[in-house]
Amino acid sequence: MTRARIWVVDDDDDHRIGLCDLMATTGYDAQGFDGARAALDQMDVDTPDLILSDLRMPGVDGIAFLEAVRGRAVDLPLILLTGHGDVGQAVKAIHLGAQDFLEKPYDADHLLSVVTRTLQAVHLRKENAALRASLDALKPRLLGETTAIDNIRKRIEKIAPLDVDVLLMGETGTGKDLTARILHQRGPRAAGPFVTINCAALREDNFDADLFGHLRSDGTYRSGRIVQADGGTLFLDQIEALPLSLQSRLLGVIQSCAVEVDGDTRPVDLRILAASAADLKDLIAQDRFRLDLFFRLAAVELTLPPLREISADIPLLFTHFVAEAAARYGLPEPEITFADRKALLRHHWPGNAHELRQLAQRRVIGLDTRAGGTGAAPVGTLKERVRQFETMEIARVLDRCKGNTARAAQELGIPRRTLNAKISASHLRGRGDAD
Repeated sequence: MTRARIWVVDDDDDHRIGLCDLMATTGYDAQGFDGARAALDQMDVDTPDLILSDLRMPGVDGIAFLEAVRGRAVDLPLILLTGHGDVGQAVKAIHLGAQDFLEKPYDADHLLSVVTRTLQAVHLRKENAALRASLDALKPRLLGETTAIDNIRKRIEKIAPLDVDVLLMGETGTGKDLTARILHQRGPRAAGPFVTINCAALREDNFDADLFGHLRSDGTYRSGRIVQADGGTLFLDQIEALPLSLQSRLLGVIQSCAVEVDGDTRPVDLRILAASAADLKDLIAQDRFRLDLFFRLAAVELTLPPLREISADIPLLFTHFVAEAAARYGLPEPEITFADRKALLRHHWPGNAHELRQLAQRRVIGLDTRAGGTGAAPVGTLKERVRQFETMEIARVLDRCKGNTARAAQELGIPRRTLNAKISASHLRGRGDAD
């Protein structure tokens, strides 16, 4: 295990050397400084695990040193030592973030216990921070840099903390399931269950029992999906496939907050998220979907754009899916060429992210080397259309120049530095550039 590194800052040579010896014999890696300025200069290139500093020093005293350290490294612990009992200075030091304030002469064992306790607390904070970072990395997130996706993220941030039902609209593969999970994990019921029901995949003869539960022959109750979601979130995917007979029962559950099975009533407390690839208003006009259920589910409506409307994000998404597939299968990430990106931007993507992910998987496995088919005209705001055209034109020229950015910049009539910035912003960077 790496030894903790402790700096001792004190203008008193005897005390500084003695304290360094004490730290070293206890198993720490100690380094002494005869003043705060010397320690601050060293912090430009190095940082210890803990600092022991005298309070009264010429030039920069312990309080000023503490403030300077806090300005550079917020989480770096500092313990102040003084030969002058000063309650006011102690209070100020603790307020500024000092871990402790000890008066000389101090007991060596007490000092060592304070050092040990402080280092353990720092280690625990770092472990917690690393754990939080790992958990955040596992959380679903909506990728994309276009205005449309940015607006969706902003709406999610507003909607998620509210305990309201949400209706997600969008074509197949636009990320309705992902969005539902984000709403759940960032909502007030994140600690509860997230239960998904694909309404189109359930058997009609078992639909009622699966959704609402049933009494077994021995009289015991088998809970349905709705009861299983109690305290959490129920996600009804492809809600347009729900038969009319069960739509009325679902409406009753929402209104009464209870499930009734063979005369047995069971209360439920849940948030309902529903998703549909079909226009429910058209189904209402065809008497295939209940108007009252629509209004109960659609407290908030969120429509997700198809890939053809956010085509500038396609290279970023494809790169993400390729990396995801390579990690899953334990295979190297294949090169994504300029020609690939050009083809990705031209393709219409009727299957949206599902189609794009499948292509990425085939590319990683080596079953398909193509990146796309026929293209679609640029869509979106004027700014996004211009960016899409610019991206495709840069990809075309780079492809013709075989990745040579100097030649491509000359042909495009722009500085090479400008071209490199546009390549990075448009995710056109291949495995390497030819010079």
